Amino acid sequence: MPLTDEVLMRRFKVLIFSIFWIGCLIGLAISIDDTKDFLYAAVKAPGRVVALNAGGSHPQIEYVNKKGERASYPQGGWIAGYKVGDRVTVLYLEYSPNPRPTIDRVGAIWFPSILLTAFVVGIPAIGLFNLLIVKFPGKGDRSKWRI
Repeated sequence: MPLTDEVLMRRFKVLIFSIFWIGCLIGLAISIDDTKDFLYAAVKAPGRVVALNAGGSHPQIEYVNKKGERASYPQGGWIAGYKVGDRVTVLYLEYSPNPRPTIDRVGAIWFPSILLTAFVVGIPAIGLFNLLIVKFPGKGDRSKWRI
């Protein structure tokens, strides 16, 4: 197969996606390990939603830690449906300079790992799909569908 621009571009795309995929895989391993460590060391505290920063998916949470100090932080992640006044359980690191408060919901705790898992599974799936399209292009003129 001669090295045409199309072949070189295809190889370049494979290289870039492979590097990105390996980065996501490493990030996923680190994220899972970090989240497990957080859950092991975290302390629970009652909290409540005091404001909505960008709708019900981004509440402002206020809680009182074990020292009696009041703290407030914006919560993100894969959560929805919160209203001002809702009671929540907050997990935080008691003895850390960065307590990393997070509400006790799967979407808030595991959001980075869930997102990276989607990339780790999705990138090879897209690559396989594209490989099948190139190997078995099917019948008919596809040139009119090219972007």
